[in-house]
Amino acid sequence: MSEEKELSFEEAFSRLEQIVRRLESGEANLDESLRLFEEGVKLARVCSSRLDAAEGKIQQLLEKPDGTVEEVPFELPGAESS
Repeated sequence: MSEEKELSFEEAFSRLEQIVRRLESGEANLDESLRLFEEGVKLARVCSSRLDAAEGKIQQLLEKPDGTVEEVPFELPGAESS
C-alpha cells in the first residue's frame, strides 16, 4: 500500500481508469480480475484521501456587506453540512 500512497492524485486516478477499462473489457481472467479489483480499491482509497485533504485546504472568501472579507470553509453546492 505504501507504493500507492506515494502516487499523486492524477497518477492514482489514471491507473484506476486503466483498471476499469481492463475490467470492463472482459478480457481478464478471474485471477487477474481479482488482482485488478484489489488494486483498484486501494487506488480509490488513495484518491479519496487526496480529495479529502484538498477539500480541507480549500477556503472560500466571501465579502460581507461592510466590505470586509470573511474566510469560510468551502462547501460544495447541495452538500449537506454535518
